[in-house]
Amino acid sequence: MRVTSPRLTMLKVLAAAKHPLSAEQIHEAAGDDKLDLVTVYRSLGAMDDAGIVQRHPLERGRSLYALVSPGHHHHHVICRRCGRIDRLPGCDTSRLEAAARTKGYADLTHIMEIYGICPACAPSSHA
Repeated sequence: MRVTSPRLTMLKVLAAAKHPLSAEQIHEAAGDDKLDLVTVYRSLGAMDDAGIVQRHPLERGRSLYALVSPGHHHHHVICRRCGRIDRLPGCDTSRLEAAARTKGYADLTHIMEIYGICPACAPSSHA
């Protein structure tokens, strides 16, 4: 993958992020007039294909992106109301992958996010 100034800018934004970001958030945080949104989307696709970023699809068709930490695959829980994102520890899909292998599938991968209502958005139990 070619290293370009826009891609380096995007990597710096993602490295500084505390949670996955959308293409629009990356574009805005970059603050670079030479980095247009189309370039952000194309570069994210290339980085995803190269295994540099992990794409986190959202319920309504958008995606968030985060840098990949080798050997540290993980998932998130996302609030449906406010969009809060919390990282979940690890990933245990071994039973599902084993079931897929018994059906003859190989080179397995998966995408999974969990959605709910965060504590701040949940109705108070004291009301």
